[in-house]
Amino acid sequence: MTGKTAAQNQEWLDRYKKKIILGIVSVMTLSIVVTMFYITCTMRSRLIQERGVQAEELGIVLHSSLNYLMEARDPGKMQNTLVVIGKENPAIVKTFIIDTKGKVAYSSREKDIGATIDRFTDISCKGCHSGPVTVPHDKTMTVTVDGKRVLRHVHIIENQPSCHRCHPADVRINGKLVIDSSLEPTDSLIRTVILIILGSSLACLAVLIPFLWWALSRGVNTYIDEIRTKSAELLILYSIVDRLSATIDFEELKQIIIEIISEALGADEIDMVLPNEYRELGVIVWAKDKSAMQRKKVEVASALHDIIYAWGEGRITEHVIVNEGKEIHMPVSKGDNRLALIIIRSTSGVFEPYQLALVRGMANHISVAFENALLYRMAITDELTGLYSIRHFRQAIGKRYSLFHEFGEKMTLLMIDIDNFKKINDSYGHPAGDAILREVSKCILSSIREPDLGFRYGGEEFAVILPASDIPAGKVVAERMRSLIEHYPFKVDQHVLKVTVSIGVASWPASAESIKELIAEADKALYEAKHGGKNQIVVRASKG
Repeated sequence: MTGKTAAQNQEWLDRYKKKIILGIVSVMTLSIVVTMFYITCTMRSRLIQERGVQAEELGIVLHSSLNYLMEARDPGKMQNTLVVIGKENPAIVKTFIIDTKGKVAYSSREKDIGATIDRFTDISCKGCHSGPVTVPHDKTMTVTVDGKRVLRHVHIIENQPSCHRCHPADVRINGKLVIDSSLEPTDSLIRTVILIILGSSLACLAVLIPFLWWALSRGVNTYIDEIRTKSAELLILYSIVDRLSATIDFEELKQIIIEIISEALGADEIDMVLPNEYRELGVIVWAKDKSAMQRKKVEVASALHDIIYAWGEGRITEHVIVNEGKEIHMPVSKGDNRLALIIIRSTSGVFEPYQLALVRGMANHISVAFENALLYRMAITDELTGLYSIRHFRQAIGKRYSLFHEFGEKMTLLMIDIDNFKKINDSYGHPAGDAILREVSKCILSSIREPDLGFRYGGEEFAVILPASDIPAGKVVAERMRSLIEHYPFKVDQHVLKVTVSIGVASWPASAESIKELIAEADKALYEAKHGGKNQIVVRASKG
């Protein structure tokens, strides 16, 4: 009886265990089904929605960049920009521009150029062209391209007044910028998450459930953290593209790049090395505790000199973390053209290997920004002296005038003229005069700070804008400049010439009430310096 009862109890226990296991399996199966259904329906929708927002942001940034090239009438550069974006962004299937008749004018896939999209049958066009509708219903939609599902974003290219040189003024739009982003990463991500959940749940049936749940939770959390990290990197890169496209002015761009790197990587010190065609004044340095860019003369015996020399010889081509994790070398190049070397340091911590991916992404976007800024710089630079042209002078001084009214920022203007320059030309010839102009320009640049701007105002006359400076500061800079030029050995053939300059100094708002008056006051001061004996400085300290 006892044996029979024990057998019955064992049988009951087995049945009970089976019921518990079946219950657990049923609950887990239901959970898996519900979870996978939720992921499939909800997560896909949200991810696609987020991808749509990112595509729209990219479209705005790309349209802003292309708009400059459109106005510059540089179709080759526009096509090259789309090709580069297509190659450097794996998530983008293709991006192209169609005209008002549906013809592909530019495309990241060059074979598509010239093809025509039927706006009455294509799914991304039917919403607006299937009836009397002139306003797009939805700028982002899911379409099929080459047998694959992609997320298509359509960005309207409005016919702005600046476009009327090439397009009729009565036309509302000039075309559309279309960006096709692959949905495969989104679907792959969803499939991966589903497989992780399914596999982990099945494994829980064979081993200890509490341990497996802990391991599963830890694994999923790690995966989610990785997704969040990647998402954060993407957001940073989108922000970088947006900020870099805000200007093509080289001086502003350097400041923006410093800010981006310091914020994204938590840098404490940054050195930016630029080739000679930008500026022959050494390295630009930035330190967190000073929060300002300065120029630095590199000593031959320094470690920085060795790094710059290695980069110049082409031995630093990869982004690397060195010096026990406290320093990153970021070479910025476009093809074989070395654009910059950025050295990033941390004095309070170390850089992690995963940050190199972000560094590579930043370097790609910075190289494009540098290249665009270089083209603009060539357009506003005097070819002989390397200083900015008088055309850029008017724009720069106008911008400083706006900064005063917005932030109360003062500025000082120096007007500089080479003494007896006609005598140099008459005695030694115009090539000698050109050489003197180049050397004087170098002395001017050597005498000013990184934010200051030097211009060739005309002939042998120069101008310097000193932002955030008053009369005393301007007088110090002017004297440093005058003394350097006076003692500089200007060599012409076998002769060493002594060259001097006269300088007029005026400040805003102390010396003038308008930009026109500021220039006039600085000119008056220069006139007094020239007629008062030359090789001297005259200051217009008060209005009138």
